[in-house]
Amino acid sequence: MGGDHAPAAVVEGATLFAREHPQHQVILVGEERRIREALRGEPGGAISLRHASQAVAMGEHAGAAIRKKKDSSIRVCFELIRSGEASAMVSAGNSGAVMAGALLVLGRISGIDRPAFATLFPALKGEGRCLLLDAGANVDCKATHLAQFALMGEAYVRKLLGVQNPRVAILSNGEEATKGTLLTRNAVELLQRSDLRFIGYVEGKDIFSGDVEVVVTDGFTGNIVLKTSEGTAMAVAGLIRSAVQRAGLSEKLGALLLKPTLAGLQKVVDYAEYGGAPVLGVNGVGIVAHGRSQAKAVKNALKAALQTTQAHFQDELVARVRAAQSWLPARPAKRIKEPSEEAHSD
Repeated sequence: MGGDHAPAAVVEGATLFAREHPQHQVILVGEERRIREALRGEPGGAISLRHASQAVAMGEHAGAAIRKKKDSSIRVCFELIRSGEASAMVSAGNSGAVMAGALLVLGRISGIDRPAFATLFPALKGEGRCLLLDAGANVDCKATHLAQFALMGEAYVRKLLGVQNPRVAILSNGEEATKGTLLTRNAVELLQRSDLRFIGYVEGKDIFSGDVEVVVTDGFTGNIVLKTSEGTAMAVAGLIRSAVQRAGLSEKLGALLLKPTLAGLQKVVDYAEYGGAPVLGVNGVGIVAHGRSQAKAVKNALKAALQTTQAHFQDELVARVRAAQSWLPARPAKRIKEPSEEAHSD
């Protein structure tokens, strides 16, 4: 029920995924009447429905909405994971509510204080991908949190992208050790004691260089990087179209010859190709799709959820966090309690 084009685009994307992966079951969670209208009838084959009478709006306070709306589609998705009826969830809705639902229903992995959103960026060389986290879940962070992000990102890139020894860095305003903030300098001290392939500070341009596979920062900075990059890609595409429209015949013919190349470039930078951002650090698989997601982006988000599940990433992450406790301090993990539970707990 979430996203600018819901439920039609979500239903269409789920249908595309189901056709390509008929051996897996897709559960569409939300207002049943509207979902059936988008399906144009009864679900078939690998698609089933689960009615949820409530939805979390984009403007709502995420934590409060997830607590109060116990039959919201986002919360029901996580309840399905907890009960074992589903292996993963995808949402193009309120990302804060997705994180709140994951924490409330599934809880954190032991040894992780702050779960994070991880976003893949295109890179010019190397493996052609760079993972940035946190992309918006945690505005205020401690050095321990950045170190935990680094560990989670390294595990994800190694397990999902097949990079054997990922390079990990902290985003800063310069590569020199004297740059950064108190937060980043304290995080450097932690990561220098780690068993990760930590290369120090990188600048924003290095996210796209291919010289690093994992870049960590606080969620405030990470979200600005994400949105600025999206805006830049759209602006460059618009400028190219405008230039071609104003050009003469020879330039238009040249642009026509370059069309396949430009289409390939568009595919590399298009967020729809990546599907969505995984929620790392919780006891389950969740993927946050872009709010503007059309059918292709939803289909690819479902593919990302499937790949993460099949790779047994959660098991890998739990093992990595347990092995890192000698240098990575953390609070004991516990599921966030409901107000009613808190009232009756000791």
